[in-house]
Formats: sequence, structure tokens, C-alpha cells
Amino acid sequence: MPLVRFEPSGKEVMANDGEKVIDLVKRLHLPLESVCGGRGTCGRCRVQVISGDALITDEDRRRIKSDELSSGVRLACQLRTDDELIIRILQPHAPSKHVILERTDAKLELDPSIRSVKVRVADASIAAPTSLESRFLEALGHKGIAPARMPLSMITALSKAVSEDLELQVLLRRDEVVALGKEEGKGAYGIAVDVGSTTVVAYLMDLLEGTELAVHSQLNPQIEHGDDVISRITFSITDPKGREELQRLIIGCINHLIGECSRTASVPLEEILEVMLVGNTAMHHSVFGLDQKALALVPFAPITTQALEFKARDVGIHVAQEGYACALPNVAGFVGADHIGVLLATDLDELDKPTMVIDIGTNGEISVGDRRGIVSASVAAGPAFEGGNLSSGMRGAEGAIDHVTIGQDMGLEYTTIGDAKPRGLCGSGVIDLVAEMFLSGLIDRTGQIQASRDPSRVRKEDGQMRYVLVGGEETADGQEVSISQDDIVQIQFAKGALHAASEILMERRNVQVKELDSILLAGAFGNYVNPVSARTLGMFPEVPLDSIKGIGNAAGAGAKLALLSERKREKAKRLARGVGYIELAAMPDFEDRFFSSLYFPHAEASKFPEALSLLRKGK
Repeated sequence: MPLVRFEPSGKEVMANDGEKVIDLVKRLHLPLESVCGGRGTCGRCRVQVISGDALITDEDRRRIKSDELSSGVRLACQLRTDDELIIRILQPHAPSKHVILERTDAKLELDPSIRSVKVRVADASIAAPTSLESRFLEALGHKGIAPARMPLSMITALSKAVSEDLELQVLLRRDEVVALGKEEGKGAYGIAVDVGSTTVVAYLMDLLEGTELAVHSQLNPQIEHGDDVISRITFSITDPKGREELQRLIIGCINHLIGECSRTASVPLEEILEVMLVGNTAMHHSVFGLDQKALALVPFAPITTQALEFKARDVGIHVAQEGYACALPNVAGFVGADHIGVLLATDLDELDKPTMVIDIGTNGEISVGDRRGIVSASVAAGPAFEGGNLSSGMRGAEGAIDHVTIGQDMGLEYTTIGDAKPRGLCGSGVIDLVAEMFLSGLIDRTGQIQASRDPSRVRKEDGQMRYVLVGGEETADGQEVSISQDDIVQIQFAKGALHAASEILMERRNVQVKELDSILLAGAFGNYVNPVSARTLGMFPEVPLDSIKGIGNAAGAGAKLALLSERKREKAKRLARGVGYIELAAMPDFEDRFFSSLYFPHAEASKFPEALSLLRKGK
């Protein structure tokens, strides 16, 4: 068993013969980005072999320059441990710096499943030697609460709490006693959690007052098995312990965030009585340890679409002993509880005029509707809109180029998150860049890079054109930031699927573009993307710019609404049952619409007159 040491951490591990270095990195929880789940396609997991033999694979040759290969640079997902190695991690993973914004107009409605009452338990007597539990339940009955259920832990707590002439504070979840004690002002708190494929966000709420007390977020640790849900589903199927590993990672993340919120607000964990979860169907199944195999196979039928609620301890979530973990319902295999949260937060079913809601992350959900009905679909946007699977792409972390402009003289300007030296392109930066390249004539309507427009920045490499934003001498890690022809194709595929889906949904609802009241952009995509750039690319129909509105983390807002209101939970169930889900793969015209939507902004120029009017002179 060869010994492998990692620098600069100095951590060592005994490896199995032939074990991949990426697996050792995961075992030691070292910071190394791996977007593609170890398939060798993203080129992010770069390490340098300082000592020991390291074979060069075909994927290494495709992703790493020859001079770097000569210096020992390899992909960790391709490098196997057949010898003792000393390895330096070249691109440690950087945590996200983007703030989780919320700009929905959702109004919190206070109707929690938890209520607090005070009761006085009568003494027993020789004439009426009734049990303590019976006297306690009788006292609750006098408050109009009957019958009440008593878990064993609450019977035990009752015997410790009751003494002569004592008033008890009792917290009930519907008809079940979930907490009681002698303390004055015993709190009742809940946690709303948006389990995103990329970012997990937790909100600590006072269930009796409806106030937000703390919010914390972190990257979903499942990312080590791939940025996109398909990579993770594949891992859960192919690895005998994959499902358990993914659940362990996400539950550990949720517990960490709950602990952070608890400490921030000085709220004891034993006073957190409910957790409300939203997430796409794959994340939902992962939290509850459900088999995800069916989500990867036609017809993509999930194990369950029902709203769920279990004792939190049965799921492994650390809150009050009798606390509950709940989840909003799913709609289909790739339209999950997170999108129901978005619909809940936007009240799409109550609007008078047709509205489009788009929530783009590593997967994309889109709905068109109003009070007359809602239709929804899921698009395989992939992680391209979040900077994933692109040669210089990265998440929204420090050093990510987040906005780009190209002037009339082809001069390029950009900003980075944290005003740091550039490290790569995040989603909003990529969308800006491709839009600016199109408007400047650097790419034509088919997406082909036009080298003649700026020969100083465009070069041919490995048979394809590449546009260089920043040379390696100006970046944080010495690697240039650029965009290749293949990268642009990835953006075309993602935006083409999104636009084709929007057309099909509008047609199904018999809605014309001019009839759309607004397009609401949810999630990190809606927070940071420039609407002008997104519209220029043809990501969605051309509507007036003031009709395009970012609404922030609407899924998280929906989770909070459901946490605080039983009526909202019932509405979420009605929404899930009433949404008309459209499986795009089964639509005979989807392919034609998709191919037309690959053009910038669209094959039919008449659909985007405003965008095309922005094309700059000299093109």
C-alpha cells in the first residue's frame, strides 16, 4: 500500500494499489474542485506530482498543456497510486462569496403547526388516584386541546416537570406534545432549508412570532461527486455505498448549518421543533435516503412526490428530540419541491396576467401561468450557467469574473468578486461575455468565433478558436482566463433548451409573448445575471427589460412560508397536484425548437428585434 502525502497541508494517507488520487482527496476532505464527478472532462482537479511516477493519460493530454505535463501536472481523477507520491494541490476549492439574496414579494403568513399553551395539572387524591398523564391531558382538554398524543419522551419529561401547584408551558405540534417544561418563555423555533445542488441555505425562524433570527449557507458537500445531479445519481447507482455517502454528506451539511444558526441566535437545539426542506427531486431523495436510480431512467419517475414529514431523528437531523423534518411535495423527476417553493413565494396561481418563472441552477425549472393554470417543465441546462463544465469556469467565489463589457474599440473591461485577481468565469460573467462577444461581432449568430475581429485575443488551439480575456501573468493562479468554441457551444445548448421550453409552455397555455406580464428570475441566476445580456443571448422571449425581474432565493422564501403556515403547506400540495408537467423529451416539436434556439439570439431574427438592434457598427 503506497504512502501518499499532500502539500501544502502535509496530510498523509495509505492508498490501495491503483486507487485514484481524487478518492484520496475526498477521504482526507482536502479542498480540490471537481466539477464533473471524476470523469476527467472538466480539468479542474489539477495536482502536481512532486515525487513519484505519474503516467500521462489521454484526458491529461486533452486538458493540460505540454509544458505543465512535463512539470508533473496531472488530473487527480485520472492519476492512480501505483507508487509512493508527494502531491501538491494546485487549485484548492474556494468557498462561495455570493450573498444569498431575497427579493420576493412573498408575505409571511403566521399559521404554524406549533402552538404554545400553559396548563396547571391538578393534584391526585385518594378519591381520584388518576395517573399523571391523564390529569395532564385533562388539563389540556380544558384548553380545548383533546385528544393529545404523548410520546414516551414527553411522558418522562412530564414526570420530572410536574410539582405541586406548578404551571407548565406545553408546546404542541398539531395534537402531539413535542416539548414541555417549567421554564418561562420556552421558545418554539424552526429551520427552513433550501437544499440546492450547489448551495445549501438555512433560515432560523421564530415559529410564534414569524421573525427570521439567523441565516447561514455553504456549498453542498456532494459537489465532490459532481456539480450536476446526474453525476451524483450515477455515483449513487454505481458505488455500493453511494446512496449512503450522499445522504451522509447532505445531512452533515444541514446539521452544520442548523448548529451555526443556533449559535448565531443563541437558540438551543432542543427548542428547534421543525425543519422544512425544499430541493430538486434528486436532492429531496438524497436527504431522505431514497433510491435515485429511477430518476436517471426513462420515464424519470421519482420514488415519491408527496409532501413528507418524519421525526427529524429518523433522518439524522439534530434538533429537538420530538422535532420533525418535513419536505414540500415534488412535481416530477426533475421538477422538485424547490420549484413548488418558488411557485408558493410568487403566488403564480393567484396572478391575473400570464407570468413566466425561471429558476436556473445546475438544473433549470420553468413555469408559465396565472390564476387560470400553470404548466411547468425542466431543462437540462447543466452547470454552464453557473460556470461549470467550461474551460475557465468556476463558481461564484472570490476572483471570479462576474461582469464583462467589450467596447466599440474591442477594449475589454471586467469586474471580479471581491475585487481579487481573476481566477475564472462564473455564470453571470459567462453570460455577459458571450453576449458582448455577439454584440461586438466576435461571434456570429451561429456562435462561431470570428478571429478577424480581434486577432490579439483570439488564437487557435487544439483545433478550435479561443478568446483570451486575461493572460496568465495577470491571474491569481498563473492560468489564463479564456473561452473556447466548445464553451460557447455549451452555453448555446443550455440557452437553447431554456428558450425552446419557454415556447412550448407558452403555446400550451395559449400565451403570446406580448401577453406576458413579466419574467421572474429566481435563484443565484436571478440575483446576479444582467437581464440585457440574458435577453441578448435569447435565453427567454424578448419582453421589455422592465418586465424582467430578479426575485432572489424564491425557493428559500417558499420554504419559510411553508414552515410558518399550515395553510401554505396545503396550498403547496394543491400546487403540486395542479401543475401541468410537460416532459419535453416527449414533445415532437422540441427538437426543432431547440435547434432554432441555438442561434444568437434565435434563428428567427424577427423574434428579437431589440436585441439585434444593439449590434455594434463595424460588425
